[in-house]
Amino acid sequence: MKKVFFLALACSIIMSCSKNDDSSNKNCSKPENISIDQVNSTSVFFSWETGGESAFEIEYGERGFALGTGSLVQTSQTEYLIDELNPSTNYEIFLRSNCGSDGFSDYISALFLTLENVELCNTPTNLALVSVSSTTIELTWDENNETAWEIEYGPSGFPLGTGTSIQTSQSNFEIGNLTASTTYEIYVRANCGVDGFSDFSDQLVVTTDGE
Repeated sequence: MKKVFFLALACSIIMSCSKNDDSSNKNCSKPENISIDQVNSTSVFFSWETGGESAFEIEYGERGFALGTGSLVQTSQTEYLIDELNPSTNYEIFLRSNCGSDGFSDYISALFLTLENVELCNTPTNLALVSVSSTTIELTWDENNETAWEIEYGPSGFPLGTGTSIQTSQSNFEIGNLTASTTYEIYVRANCGVDGFSDFSDQLVVTTDGE
């Protein structure tokens, strides 16, 4: 898993403004003051003031997109997290109040730039078999400057996240209590504490010996 820094408003390229025209809806107050609170390489967290209304529509896309072609979100909150964004990309948010039968308010908008993707936790490489018996598999891998790892294994074809997990501080490890003549898939990732986990290594497929 790649972990990236959250940076404060001062570290982002931000601009807020409102969009008004002669057809302004006097029965629906627009929200105010979009604040870009946190931004990283793939997400942005922002908030705003209500202007007196309680439902809102968010539309967002890459900077310069045409209104009506972006991604739409309806919310009753005054803060929102948008994720699955692209790193190092300029985006634009448009926000307006949804006043039901009274229609929509004018838009306000904000610009922000997502950050470059930075990997803080190095993925182990060269996962390899050292030895195998009917009930054990011994592994090794390159540490890549990390000191703790999580091994996940299971029968061939198991979905990641559903296997057996083991935490270790050794880059040479023996998995025990296995079943003879069984094919296992094994993955390893670094455990970097507050910096989260690395991506998983490439899989290692091993069949235990027969009894």
